[in-house]
Amino acid sequence: MPFLKRGKASIFYIAEGTGPAILLLHGWACDSLDWQYQIPFLHSLGYQTIAFDARGHGASSVPPTDEPEQLSPEVTADDAVALLAHLGISSAILLSHSAGALVASIIAARNPAVAQANIMVDPEHYREHDRRRQFIEALKADAQGTTIQTLTRSYSENTPEWLKTWHRYRILRTPPHVIYQAIRVKSEHPDSVACWGSAKVWMKERKGPRLVVLRDETNLEKERSLGLGGKDSIEIFTGAGHWMHVLEPERFNTLLKKWLETSVTNK
Repeated sequence: MPFLKRGKASIFYIAEGTGPAILLLHGWACDSLDWQYQIPFLHSLGYQTIAFDARGHGASSVPPTDEPEQLSPEVTADDAVALLAHLGISSAILLSHSAGALVASIIAARNPAVAQANIMVDPEHYREHDRRRQFIEALKADAQGTTIQTLTRSYSENTPEWLKTWHRYRILRTPPHVIYQAIRVKSEHPDSVACWGSAKVWMKERKGPRLVVLRDETNLEKERSLGLGGKDSIEIFTGAGHWMHVLEPERFNTLLKKWLETSVTNK
């Protein structure tokens, strides 16, 4: 199995295909399997894909309970950049979901030469600190139960039971301290990187074109407030909820292909 060693951590990854690179960034309490419907599609378009599991998730190593900083999005961003360097890849298109979009934004702001373009699926960086604080306390009391309950709000009325079962089982095999600390370290204070009061400032430093795909219009104005360049686009993907790329892969992949063809000129 391919692993990247980073200090105490072993980062599981799979790099497949040839052509320009697309780095896949999964969300909180998830893993790289969330991209199973995009990986073969991207190969068919002539792209190479690099998918990895963040620390504490999937097949990657689990940090000890007294090292919560290993679960921060900044560390995950550094792991991603190091993985690309390990593979001899100088830049990549970033394709991210939910909390993975925060990691992608950090890369685009801190390492602009690495982030050729940024495609974000229903990002999570719009939440205010007060909501985060309450959520952190609930996770501290019952990380797995709170997460399973929270996920029910991310589903649409058409979400099938198989997806709910998949998510529930995955959460139950994720260590509770990983679930809790991954949220706490990025959201604990008003100026924490994931809270909107902070994100709306530093995210304006991101470079490169971006496609943001939202499940509805709730966060549309917040995303627009971050500024839009000539190649940037915000799309509303109704009817599939937070997991649109899993539940409606053909429709999502069509949108993905169109934007890559019109806004990314590396092929």
